[in-house]
Amino acid sequence: MSKDIPIDLINLFESEDGLLFEPKHKTAKATKDDRLTESFNEIQDYVDKNDCLPSIDSEDISEAQLAHRLNSIKANKSKVDLLKSVDMLGLLDEPESPTSIEDLFEKDPFGLFSNEGSNVLNLSSALAINKKQQRPIIEQKAKRKRAADFENFRPLFAKEQQKLADGSLKLTYFTSVDQLKEGGFYVQDGMMLCLAEFGEKLKIYDHSQQRLRVIYENGVESNMFRRSLAQRLYEGGLVVVPKEYNGEVPINSDDKVIGYIYVLKSKSSDEKIQTIKNLYKIGFTTTPIEQRIKEAIKDPTYLMADVEIAASFVVTGDYNPQKIEHFLHRIFADAAIIMTIIDNEHKEYKPKEWYSVPLHVVEQAVGMLNSGEIVNYTYDVSSKSMRLVNK
Repeated sequence: MSKDIPIDLINLFESEDGLLFEPKHKTAKATKDDRLTESFNEIQDYVDKNDCLPSIDSEDISEAQLAHRLNSIKANKSKVDLLKSVDMLGLLDEPESPTSIEDLFEKDPFGLFSNEGSNVLNLSSALAINKKQQRPIIEQKAKRKRAADFENFRPLFAKEQQKLADGSLKLTYFTSVDQLKEGGFYVQDGMMLCLAEFGEKLKIYDHSQQRLRVIYENGVESNMFRRSLAQRLYEGGLVVVPKEYNGEVPINSDDKVIGYIYVLKSKSSDEKIQTIKNLYKIGFTTTPIEQRIKEAIKDPTYLMADVEIAASFVVTGDYNPQKIEHFLHRIFADAAIIMTIIDNEHKEYKPKEWYSVPLHVVEQAVGMLNSGEIVNYTYDVSSKSMRLVNK
């Protein structure tokens, strides 16, 4: 037997207040994948807001944590596959490197090498290393054989060491494969070596390789590839050069100078800025650098302080200077430093183009850009060196 429902109760159920009588739906518990997606979106929000990747060396703990998180995700293929559908900024994309220098010139996505025969970049200042800064001698671990004619090289090593001691020769960082010369002397992991001769050229997996005869001062020799020696010297290696050497490459009168790549060091007295190691501003200008920076102390771009020129490079040839600058910024993107500066009008400003990168590594990158090797390398923040990625 049923009983009629009072009209007042029916009206209550059908009103907005009637929602109070509906059972509450239980919220689904977030899954592991949901949490991963949420954490990745935090990284995307940061990049979208700041127009740069988070830096692992940042003094901002939250930024450094985001950088660590991104590196962890990129190192895990299953996480990358899961997040591909939500990666709106392409943070997980792996750029395809040209498989050869010929491929680089053919594709040339940045328009850098449209005139490959030109003198591209000329280093106008380089680091000279004091003899006391040499690393201690350690035995080489690579498999080598005893040099049968080492007695012919022994006096050559002694002569180079003597000239280094009396100052007629000096050491400077290895910055370009173009510095590999027959008869040249170098220092790798504290041990001097001589590039005795260039050997045969080989074609290996579409790569042009060349054997070298390298003699070490401990009496052994190696027939390593030219590229292998360059890679080892990029990791803190040194070159023996005349004392007058400053890295400059002569510019011909008919060379077309289109601008200058500059590397600037801040003279700011701000303790927070002073504590950032290897802090440099890397950029490009079509005007003389000295003219560009003369009002630096009034410009938040230069941290409201004077700057000094740590290194500079003359760019010649038919190249797009903005793309050259963009290419360098892309290489060092993971080392970008985000700061907030207050200008003379008490406005906040976030200066760009400041990076925490050792100076000799910047010089290496420019040298690689000039030779075309840059397509095989990337900057590794953890080791603070250029890392080979296309073997």
